[in-house]
Amino acid sequence: MRPGEQLIGVLRRKMDRAEAEEELRKAGMELGLSESGYLSQVCAAYLLLKLNFQVDEVSRALSWQDFERLAGALFRASGYQVKENLVLTRPRAQIDVVASGFSTVLCVDCKHYLREPGPSWLQRIAEAQLKRSGLLRRKTSDSRPIASVILSLSEPEGKFVGGVAIVPIRALRDFLASLESYTGLLELK
Repeated sequence: MRPGEQLIGVLRRKMDRAEAEEELRKAGMELGLSESGYLSQVCAAYLLLKLNFQVDEVSRALSWQDFERLAGALFRASGYQVKENLVLTRPRAQIDVVASGFSTVLCVDCKHYLREPGPSWLQRIAEAQLKRSGLLRRKTSDSRPIASVILSLSEPEGKFVGGVAIVPIRALRDFLASLESYTGLLELK
């Protein structure tokens, strides 16, 4: 199966082939993808989410790796410099996405879950993300504050847990546009 074929198949069931191809090209341009990137899972997932398709339908066909790539592409399209899959040593920690903006660095953990997690689980992942942000602070010479973010595929609405922003992917651009107004709710490192 070609990359993106499963989600592109979903698009083609909803619109004709030519329209699907044109919409994929536009979506790829919005994400800054090369011509060959238009027919990818990342581009198809972005378009389906943009067109308000059911998150569970997109999630079933999107791997966690492609979800992380989609997150990186969205941050880049919003003007951030992005490092994906950053591995820190001593102690070892992996950060899905580090997105550096004008005034803030975002330490992002991508969560590809279908059902909304319970409060205790959210608290645990928020605490773990704060620890990774603290490790990043110690390992970087960048003086900009570091904010912790959990980016979810299916979270119905954004919230803050223990100083960590829980952001649904559909709301990412709005969150980034309003980031300065959230600094009082974020535990900055």
